Amino acid sequence: MSAIGNPRNRSEAIRWAQQMVQESAVFLDFETTDIKDAEVVQVGVLGMDGQPIIETLVKPAKPINPRAMAVHGITHEMVEDAPSFESIYIQLSVALAGRYVIAYNAPFDQKVLIGACERRGLPLPKVKYWACAMRAYAVYHGHAGKHGYQWQSLSKACAQQRITVDKAHDAMGDCLMTLALVKRMAEA
Repeated sequence: MSAIGNPRNRSEAIRWAQQMVQESAVFLDFETTDIKDAEVVQVGVLGMDGQPIIETLVKPAKPINPRAMAVHGITHEMVEDAPSFESIYIQLSVALAGRYVIAYNAPFDQKVLIGACERRGLPLPKVKYWACAMRAYAVYHGHAGKHGYQWQSLSKACAQQRITVDKAHDAMGDCLMTLALVKRMAEA
């Protein structure tokens, strides 16, 4: 099996992480207005070298749900003068083009990006491959439950690996923690 796909055991999860490091993947995280039909309120894109590529608040096309606001702390006032998704789209597309994109819960971030692009009639950025660090870490951690390996929150996964939990639910903070987690897995 290629290390890129969903790993099935710990050694495959380690190889997955090693391949992501070798591929110089980028890390992506969105903070959003809600879970369903989410609009982006913050985007972080981070290089494998730990350097931010994009770090910005985004003015959403709809109000931020109070439940989401309670999680990430981003208020309407904070995004009032932020750029729109349309105005950061080209920068975001260039940052992701032809790259392996790692996200903690990649299906969610991928769905957010697809929705944001579709609602605006914008083409989807040409990502080489979406990689889910949450699923890979679940296999790496190895705690099996009733329906397979149990997913861990990013903060819990970092705590389990003795990685400092800092700025959780901040797009760049989550990218930095995911980078540290993937590198820890690659070093195992």
